[in-house]
Order: sequence, then structure tokens, then C-alpha cells
Amino acid sequence: MTLLQAIDTSNKEATFALLKQMSVGIAKLFAPYCEVVIHDFSDLEHSIIHIEGNISGRKVGGAATDLLLTQARSGNTVRDFYNYQTFLPNGRNMKSCTMFLRAEDGSAYGALCINLDIGIFAGFQRFLGEFLALDAGAEVSETLSDDIQRTIHTVLREAVSEMEAELPIMSKEDKIDLIARLDEKGAFQVKKAVTLIAEELSLSRSTIYNYLTEARDKTDDNSLNGA
Repeated sequence: MTLLQAIDTSNKEATFALLKQMSVGIAKLFAPYCEVVIHDFSDLEHSIIHIEGNISGRKVGGAATDLLLTQARSGNTVRDFYNYQTFLPNGRNMKSCTMFLRAEDGSAYGALCINLDIGIFAGFQRFLGEFLALDAGAEVSETLSDDIQRTIHTVLREAVSEMEAELPIMSKEDKIDLIARLDEKGAFQVKKAVTLIAEELSLSRSTIYNYLTEARDKTDDNSLNGA
């Protein structure tokens, strides 16, 4: 059940009065980008009986919109319309909701319309899209930190992720592979690296040195074989 279905529509004037009260709260909640318009279909040429938070430049006594005229003419007011695109005469983009007020026999005698000016937000979206855009060809990432422990931790996590593995790494071969990747990333240029990596992997410093030697020997062998 929609909000308007829950309202007693047997008394048109009481319904319009209640909606006018509600329109103040809705317009103030989304000010200054929102307007709420109430239409009375008894006179489509002057259907606007209330407007709150005006952003379209229309006035009380103004005519029904093209959508309302079409729907009223065809009698197709069984469903309401939500979040559809609308335009102001000056071309500004809006999004709107139109909810019909229906009598007990199902015929529509009016409408509650909520219009939101999204022009400024569309501009923000374009600006943010351009501002946040990255070089599609860039294949590097960087964590900005002056804490060497955090940097080594980041490099370690990147290497583990590249292996599509998780800590703790169990097999010796995988551990050597990890140490080799860390070496390629320059981790062992840092004096504290062996100690920090040993702590992260729960290994001894001597084990890290042994794995590093094996990794470098394997790299040297591969280079010689490649030559």
C-alpha cells in the first residue's frame, strides 16, 4: 500500500489540505533543490493549487504538465511514476515522482508531484569522474607511508596476493617463491627487512636468509640457462 492509498481520499479538500502540510516538510527537507506541486484535475488549465519550494518557476493557477494531460486524457492513472527524468524549459535536468490521487471508484482527481533539481549533482558527478579518473595504462600502485614497518608489511601483502595465497604459507617452495618476490620488490634493501619479514611469517632470521640465498641462486641459474 502506498502512502496515498493509506490516506482517506473520500474528502478531496481534506486530502489536499493534508498534502499541502506534508509538502512543506518534504520541500524543506531537500531544500533548495526540491519542489512539491499539488494538482487538481477538475481544471487542467489551472490545475496547480499548491506549490512548495519552487524551482520550476511555476505558480499556483498554472496548467497541468504534458504528462498529466496525457495520463488524464487516456485515463491511464492506475499506476504512479517514480524517479523519471524531467526537464525545465531552460534545459535543466530534473528527476521526479508523480503520484495520483484517486477516488473510491479508482478515477484520479489530482496528483502529488515531487521534483528534484539534479543539475548541480550531475555537474559534480562529471567533475568527480574526471577528478578520480586514473591512467588506464598505469600498472603501478603505491602506499604513502614513512613507517618502514608498514611499508614492508604492504610489500609482503602484495607479494602474497600476487601468489593468490594466504598467510601462513605452508610449503617450503611457496615460501622461497614469496621471498624471491619480496627480493624483486626491493624489500631486502632495507636493513630491518629480514627481522620484520621473519616476524610476519613466524620464521627465524636464519631461515629467511637461507630462503633468500636459495631464491637468488635459483634466479642466477635461470639467468644462466636463459643465456
